[in-house]
Amino acid sequence: MSDLYRKEALAHRSRALFGDVRLQAPPATWMITGLLVLLVAICLAGLFLFQVQTDEGAVRLIDWLFGVSA
Repeated sequence: MSDLYRKEALAHRSRALFGDVRLQAPPATWMITGLLVLLVAICLAGLFLFQVQTDEGAVRLIDWLFGVSA
């Protein structure tokens, strides 16, 4: 009983150590992440830029949602 593993298996495993390691997500993941970031940015911009018309006048959407009186 000389070796626990076949020499072909050991040779294949040793070659794996010399390859390039690529830590990169698939393009679909980047697209979904980009769309989510864009959606969050639009929602945040809308909170500060959109205005709601009330009896007291125009109020920013975020102030209207939190009930802050201007």
